[in-house]
Amino acid sequence: MRLLAYLGLAWLALLLQTVLLPPFFAGGLKPDLLLLLTIWISLRESPWRGGALVYGLGWLYDVYAGVYPGLHGFVLLTVFLTVCGMATRLNTDSLPLLWGLVGGGTLLQGVLTVFALGFFAEADAFWLVMLRYLPMQLLLNLLAGYLLRAAYLRLHSSPALSPLRLRPPLRSRS
Repeated sequence: MRLLAYLGLAWLALLLQTVLLPPFFAGGLKPDLLLLLTIWISLRESPWRGGALVYGLGWLYDVYAGVYPGLHGFVLLTVFLTVCGMATRLNTDSLPLLWGLVGGGTLLQGVLTVFALGFFAEADAFWLVMLRYLPMQLLLNLLAGYLLRAAYLRLHSSPALSPLRLRPPLRSRS
């Protein structure tokens, strides 16, 4: 059931990200909802199950909007493993942690994308474009992460409105 919920959320995120949100945001910038879903999955799933799921979601993202096959799978899996490794030591219900994870995930995604494109595709000047758009992308992702967390907490607090019954984080933290 959770796998279907994650796939449904990923499909909705991809639909919003590639079709519905671009007309509302100038310059091709929009919140990276799949990155936010990756961070959320990394806080709630085991490394093997979540890693396989996130890698598959990255490939699905490449099918929708990717030019280089496997790029988003590599980037999202690396972000997932980084967050998953830190989540065992942190209080994952904290709002400041969410800001840090979304900000760090956005920056890591940018660095990994520039590295992969420079190393594998020889996109020499791509880092200049990324450097110019990264601050605005960071702000959009932080705002979207905050709004999605608020919506999740509101949905999760009402038993009648919580159809997904997604479990809380795996590990108890103090």
